Amino acid sequence: MKIKVNFLPAELSREVDLAVVVDVLRATSTIVTALHAGASRVVPVETVEEAFAMKQREPWVLLAGESGGHMIPGFDLGNSPLDFKEKLVRGREIVMKTTNGTSAALHSKGARKIVAASFLNLARVIEEIKKESGSVVIQCAGSGGAFSMEDVLLAGAAASAFEDRLLDDASRAAVFLFRSAKLPLDQFLIDNCDHAKKLFSIGYFEDVVFCAKINMYDLLPVWRENGFVRG
Repeated sequence: MKIKVNFLPAELSREVDLAVVVDVLRATSTIVTALHAGASRVVPVETVEEAFAMKQREPWVLLAGESGGHMIPGFDLGNSPLDFKEKLVRGREIVMKTTNGTSAALHSKGARKIVAASFLNLARVIEEIKKESGSVVIQCAGSGGAFSMEDVLLAGAAASAFEDRLLDDASRAAVFLFRSAKLPLDQFLIDNCDHAKKLFSIGYFEDVVFCAKINMYDLLPVWRENGFVRG
């Protein structure tokens, strides 16, 4: 098994055995939380128009997502994991459109298997990578087409358990970043990560704190039939 880290999403092919999609702030953290709260599936889409079209065809789905950090007008939920309460989402399919994370997931569709990673389910992600004998790509969502430190930090946290199998300088740099980070993690994100600072400035401080929790949930979102389900 070899591990590669993409600092920004790239189109993946069947040559990749396992794609690990990362958008710490906040899409993959929200996907993990939604499935923990009992959502039946989270379906990433590329555009707002596609989300509304799915809602028109299937009125029982919930629309979730953000633009510029805030909930999209007409959607049922934003992209804050704290909004995904069991009483709202249990048994419901969620259609999600976010600025960065849903695109990273859709770029990964060519891989043989796709999972969603966050600090909230880090141990399960590492456990899944350990099972893989082939090629693993950790696909960071980035922010607005630019490097995003919190995603690379998580990639390094996952890859650090496999240091002898790292494929490239990007994966080694991610591990170095993770080992250099100072705890508490939420304070490190706010002090050093542009996207965390932005969320803090627009009123989502609690989201940053929540997304920095490690191993809060023992579950793994796995891609099946165009969406993530609890694996």
